[in-house]
Amino acid sequence: MAITMNGSSYEKRIKAVYDKQIRLQVREANVIKKVSKFKGHLLDVKEAVVRHQREVGKLQKVIMQRREEVEKRVSFMEELSKDLEATRQRNLVLKEQIKQRKMLARKRDNEIMESIHTLKQATGTYINNDALPARVKGVTALRTADGDQFLPFNLRATDVEGLDSLCQHLQTFNIDVSQWRHLISLAAEMSTDSHATPTTPPKEATKFNPIIEIDLTSPTSQT
Repeated sequence: MAITMNGSSYEKRIKAVYDKQIRLQVREANVIKKVSKFKGHLLDVKEAVVRHQREVGKLQKVIMQRREEVEKRVSFMEELSKDLEATRQRNLVLKEQIKQRKMLARKRDNEIMESIHTLKQATGTYINNDALPARVKGVTALRTADGDQFLPFNLRATDVEGLDSLCQHLQTFNIDVSQWRHLISLAAEMSTDSHATPTTPPKEATKFNPIIEIDLTSPTSQT
């Protein structure tokens, strides 16, 4: 009876050890399964980290490129701003120079016109200002014993031969030829200045032939 009980106790202990080993194996299998699952998750995380790092690297590269582009644009805008400012300053200087030249030209023209006006009065000569500067057109008042006579003339401001012929004719009436020459010289100067710029000639410049129109058959010329 004692041997039977000892055998049964031994079997129980063996069975308990076996059951415990089974439980340990099951637990070990569960642990291995969890570890394997954890490793799988860890690998996924590592791959995600690698992908994220690649994306971050690409993003950083794009950011660097954009930064370089922005710096180049800023540098270009600064250079462009400097060029525009330099151009603006040059334009201001040029504008002021043009303004000064126009003022000097107007002043010079006014002085010439005043001189012409003075010479007109001194020589008794009246010039059609609308014909200037292309032509010298007008009339000279000649004081004679028979009263005032009028000598019309119409010539180009640069017609030297016509001027000489007219002056010779005026000398017979005691007209100050030097003042007359000065008058015509000023008119010729204005004509030269006018032709220096591309302007359309006055209509009157195309209506007359480049000759002196003196009526030598008039009573004045016969005296």
